[in-house]
Amino acid sequence: MPITAIPKGVELRKITAVQKRALDELITKERGSSALTTALVVGIPSIIAGSAVLAYVFKEEAKEWFDEQEQKVKDVVKDVVVKTGETMVELVIETGNKIFRNNPVTPEQYGGATLDRCTRWAVDATENLARVQKGDLTKTEIAGLASNLVYIISNMKSEGCSRPSAISVAQWG
Repeated sequence: MPITAIPKGVELRKITAVQKRALDELITKERGSSALTTALVVGIPSIIAGSAVLAYVFKEEAKEWFDEQEQKVKDVVKDVVVKTGETMVELVIETGNKIFRNNPVTPEQYGGATLDRCTRWAVDATENLARVQKGDLTKTEIAGLASNLVYIISNMKSEGCSRPSAISVAQWG
């Protein structure tokens, strides 16, 4: 029979082998839980304190990084909005072209002369841009005229017209 120390005033007694195994398991479990408790009590505040120290030391770098990320997010959102707007305008124009006949607003007989289709489209574009340049339009009206200009350019390209001087290279592209 083995002899072992049993806590609570530490007394020595003879115990059986089964009792010794049970006592060893109990002590192992208690030590494991106390180690976990110690780790939690010491570890969590240490992690929090360390994070606070790092945040204070690197606050300028962190601020720059967040500002940089903010600008990147703004750029991505702006690109998505622009691409969505372009796609919507193209969709409306394509649908309109399929449903309605594509004709310039300017009539064939203009100022006593007979105009070909490309010239009529060019006059429509020039009048459109002149209205925008006046500067007395709302944002909604400007957006409508911009969509109309895309419509005019699309039709001019599909009919093989050359770029009129009123339309810039960037607009034509």
